Amino acid sequence: MRKYFTNSHFIGGLILEMAIDFIFHPSFEKEAANLKRRFVYLNEGLESFQRLCEIQFHPLDPRQIIAPAKLHRVTQNDLWSIWKIELAVKNVKSNQSPRIWFAVKGSNISFLCIATHVDNYSDNQMMKIALERVSDIF
Repeated sequence: MRKYFTNSHFIGGLILEMAIDFIFHPSFEKEAANLKRRFVYLNEGLESFQRLCEIQFHPLDPRQIIAPAKLHRVTQNDLWSIWKIELAVKNVKSNQSPRIWFAVKGSNISFLCIATHVDNYSDNQMMKIALERVSDIF
């Protein structure tokens, strides 16, 4: 039986699978748990987004599959970049969808914070929180 890898590369006769490691900041997990009460399909949206990240941010063969209107690079330095995504969640209108700030460093993606316009968040405040939390992880 043959085994096929979706995120793999053929190097010197070997197939090497390149996996993305997802890291959840503890505060992100608490924020997401609070939002799950309002957004029943939040977990499914997160899982779907993780699958897209494995292609979009693949360390050796990245491919743009997330629309630029939904994904925004907020800031970066020599080590990591912080992005903001409008998370697609089933049965939720686009303007009410949760926003996620996450950091990418090589094959690591760290989920930093999550908020929704329903809660009337401030972009500047969320960016400040994301910057504080990225230093906890990277």
